[in-house]
Amino acid sequence: MKRKTIVIVAIVLLLALAGISYYEYAKRAALKSCQISLASVSVKSLGLTSATLEIKLRIYNPNSITATLDRAYYSLYANDVYLGDGTIPRKYDIPPGGTITIATPFELSYSGALQTIWSYITKGGNVTWRMKGTAYIDTSLGTLDIPFDISL
Repeated sequence: MKRKTIVIVAIVLLLALAGISYYEYAKRAALKSCQISLASVSVKSLGLTSATLEIKLRIYNPNSITATLDRAYYSLYANDVYLGDGTIPRKYDIPPGGTITIATPFELSYSGALQTIWSYITKGGNVTWRMKGTAYIDTSLGTLDIPFDISL
């Protein structure tokens, strides 16, 4: 009788663990069908050696389950000139049918690349922004990579 109880408890625990693992995987896999767009790029501050830009991403989740972004790495371009690399280091949950906006800072050192966007910073000139990178989704089965290439 005791042995039967232990087996039943073990089976129930395994099924519960499998259900939780599947739910976490589904939340992260839902990010694949999310729509990521570049909402804005603005100057946050100007320093002696660099400028800090604020990049805002908008993520829409068309799924019926919460989507999870664990982190992302990207390269930023202005008028097709490479400005540098950045990261979105923390986890974000996007509710079902919802949209979130993620603001992330980007340090732009004063170099040749700055000439590309100087008129934008000082006079509000036109700049075509492009962000190319990879979103990462951690699962118990490994990491899923979702490449993205968005423009504003």
